[in-house]
Amino acid sequence: MITFSFWGYAHGDGYGGSICGLPQGFTFSVEQINRQLQLRKQGYGRSSRQQWPDVVTFDGFGEQVTVDGELRFFVPNKCVEQRDEIVALRSGHSDVVGRVRFPDKTVRQVAELSSARSTVCYVVMGAICKQLLAAHGVHTYSYVERIGKVASRNRYRFGVSEQQSHFALLHCPCRYATQLMCDEIDLMRQQGSSLGGVVAVGATGVPMGVGEIAPYSRRLDAQIAANLVGIPSVKGVSFGMGDKFATSDGVSAHDKLAVSHGQIVYSTNNCGGIVAGISTGGDILCHLTVKPVPTVKGVETVTLQLQTAPQHYERADTCVVPNVGVVGENILAYVLADQMMQQGLI
Repeated sequence: MITFSFWGYAHGDGYGGSICGLPQGFTFSVEQINRQLQLRKQGYGRSSRQQWPDVVTFDGFGEQVTVDGELRFFVPNKCVEQRDEIVALRSGHSDVVGRVRFPDKTVRQVAELSSARSTVCYVVMGAICKQLLAAHGVHTYSYVERIGKVASRNRYRFGVSEQQSHFALLHCPCRYATQLMCDEIDLMRQQGSSLGGVVAVGATGVPMGVGEIAPYSRRLDAQIAANLVGIPSVKGVSFGMGDKFATSDGVSAHDKLAVSHGQIVYSTNNCGGIVAGISTGGDILCHLTVKPVPTVKGVETVTLQLQTAPQHYERADTCVVPNVGVVGENILAYVLADQMMQQGLI
């Protein structure tokens, strides 16, 4: 089993962590990890604070790392500072609930602990697993389906959509929708508000038979959903057709079976690549509902002294939907690599 732990604060020295359980002798590229860290930061809706690249280092290694036991890594913060205490509480952040759960910490300390900046650690772990999976023909990906009220009109094609010149902006396969999404982001930025959306996270090349039936918590979709919903700003996870299942009938909803090269296969993929907690051999496809970033201007709130005040505001992103997708595809890689290793498929 692959296990990892990490520590750090959003504006402290950085984030460090340890990883155990990777295959002995497996060699991976640090440059490819840094590429995923770069994708996590870039995008049209991000703030100016994302201008500095994140770079990971591993104890005792350079650009190539060969696994020989526990791995330790560190990602330094470029912005190291002591920030003022948060007085006017923010409902969408950890300010209120975090103080109740950790009464010995200040609101600022809780905010530093729960910051989405910690996702650099998830990406480091997942980017290693992406390389492990790629060596066995499995690749994870993500793309934006919707930002605010604007939805993509084009279908995503793995390895093709990424080559489009506009894709780097918002990871959307539709050029027309990308421009409209950028316009919406500009408007929300001017208003001091933010936008959410829907991002798809998937994997291609996963063989049939990956996963478990019982207990329910070990089902492949249960493992994936439990990990993906832990990403900050993610408020919903669905597979395949998602909420369209609710309005479909039993004949049209379920995938058709066929015979190909002497084997039974699923000829459609409404289920999102998983049935009964086990992979079908089709693309695993998850849809993540991403809420708008809660740091906004012009909201009335309360203080710890129970007085009304304008909500605390700091420099913030306007839209992180594509960045959530990058984090998600790396987390998906971790879940798949861990399960396939446990089954002896890696």
